[in-house]
Amino acid sequence: MNPSKSLTVAKLQTTPVLIFEGVLELYNLYTCHIRPFISEAFKLKHSAAWTKTTLFIKEDKKWFLVNNFELFHLIKSPDVDFNVLGQKVSVRYIPKDQFNFDISFYELIDLIAKYNKEIDIKLIYTQLNEILDQEINQKLFGKNIFAITIFCQLIKINEQTYYKRPSEGVL
Repeated sequence: MNPSKSLTVAKLQTTPVLIFEGVLELYNLYTCHIRPFISEAFKLKHSAAWTKTTLFIKEDKKWFLVNNFELFHLIKSPDVDFNVLGQKVSVRYIPKDQFNFDISFYELIDLIAKYNKEIDIKLIYTQLNEILDQEINQKLFGKNIFAITIFCQLIKINEQTYYKRPSEGVL
């Protein structure tokens, strides 16, 4: 396993960073249905960008981000606060064959659990159910399907709460 190293947000802004194809759908789910409901203060202060090691797959002079989706927004934003540009981020490079979907999935689940009262959990469940194919479900849960019961356990709510929650239903 490669050791991690620290890079600044400013350095990452000058690097050709893309989202790794294996997690692109999770990133889109985060960007469209979770991120808009997370406060700016949280994004900057408590973001995984500062607390977790960000994994990259390097290929053809491009860096493919595997986890830590908020960091991607920070490094792509043209109006990042000067103090944020100097923030150091722990990064580690992994070979493509060491990619593990679990890391990104459970990082996203943690955010869903934390913000489950602010976000449309029914919509998010529907989206996750479309993303998780039978093979991924087997790997993650030992089941062929992603049941609502599993989703509720993951985000630490009971099924009654899930069914009582209103849904905007906008995809």
